[in-house]
Amino acid sequence: MARRQVQRDRLHSGYSDFLNYEEEQRLAVLDARAERQEMILKDTRAERRKIVMRAIRRARRADGKA
Repeated sequence: MARRQVQRDRLHSGYSDFLNYEEEQRLAVLDARAERQEMILKDTRAERRKIVMRAIRRARRADGKA
């Protein structure tokens, strides 16, 4: 794995004073990855909700419920 320097906000946790440089850089990478995964999951859930709501509306129209 290539070593890259990653900028990161200052940690406010009690353990932050005990991190070495490599651990701090790895945490930055993991945090960025977790954030991307959260956004992907949020988008997936929103798309799923749209599809379900569309199907519900079609079912209501088919039943004549407006």
